[in-house]
Amino acid sequence: MSGLPSLRALRYFHQAALHQSVSQAAQSLNVTHSAVSHQIKQLEEWLGKSLFLRVNGRIRLTSDGERLKMCCTQAFSEIESTCEKIRARSRNALSVSCAPSFLAQWLIPRISHFYANHSDIALTFQTHIEIDKVRSEHTDVLILSHDQPALDDIATTLITVDYIGPVCAPTFQNRFTYSTDFSTLPLLHADTKLHAWAEWAKKTGARGDFWAGKHFDNLTLAIQAARNGLGIIMTPQILVKKEILEGTLVAPLGFAEVDRATWMMVKSSRQEEREIQLFRRWLLEEASR
Repeated sequence: MSGLPSLRALRYFHQAALHQSVSQAAQSLNVTHSAVSHQIKQLEEWLGKSLFLRVNGRIRLTSDGERLKMCCTQAFSEIESTCEKIRARSRNALSVSCAPSFLAQWLIPRISHFYANHSDIALTFQTHIEIDKVRSEHTDVLILSHDQPALDDIATTLITVDYIGPVCAPTFQNRFTYSTDFSTLPLLHADTKLHAWAEWAKKTGARGDFWAGKHFDNLTLAIQAARNGLGIIMTPQILVKKEILEGTLVAPLGFAEVDRATWMMVKSSRQEEREIQLFRRWLLEEASR
């Protein structure tokens, strides 16, 4: 005996179970009433169990029928979702997710360089940092600052080692050194990076109250506040390279290496796909500039 019944029989059963009607199932499948009845009968014979109770010309699921209906609903939904993802990939689409600050400060200002060479690839952007969404293929590419990950099902590419440091508007640059008591300075904080100042202080030996100061909802807002002279923000170097080059921000103490890096993550089974390879190559080139 085959390990599975006919897929057609399962599909016809599922429609009848959803509608609680053979006639409505036949209508939705665009087949005859007898075709649906025949497939359900074959399925019941294959299982050796009744799936419907037939009372006064109506049908009602048995307990075994309810179990199979739930299984079919889940299975057909997964098949539909997977097929749609495969179709989407065939249309040269790529979804990229990263932290909002990385998207706003680094990726968006540079993405035109990617489009210039790969105009056939349609990119969509997301702002979550959940590895499970890469596994489920709701996201194709995840860019994440993280300790070195050891995940068998996720392929990782090192984009850059992370460096962090205090940055400010040029008017602030002579107001502090490593020996300064940072409690006397207007520190800025991003609520998404609450431990950034403490992390830097531990690496450099700087002293002060690193929890006081103005708070902002995200790092992008805090960086803009620093540009406008409101204080000093602790930020990854990669996010402010452009501003430092332009002179709108300065880093008087430079940047200190921390125990994490920025990685590109994709599902291992998909790492050789054309769109992913092209995006990886571009990302590495841009990060090295």
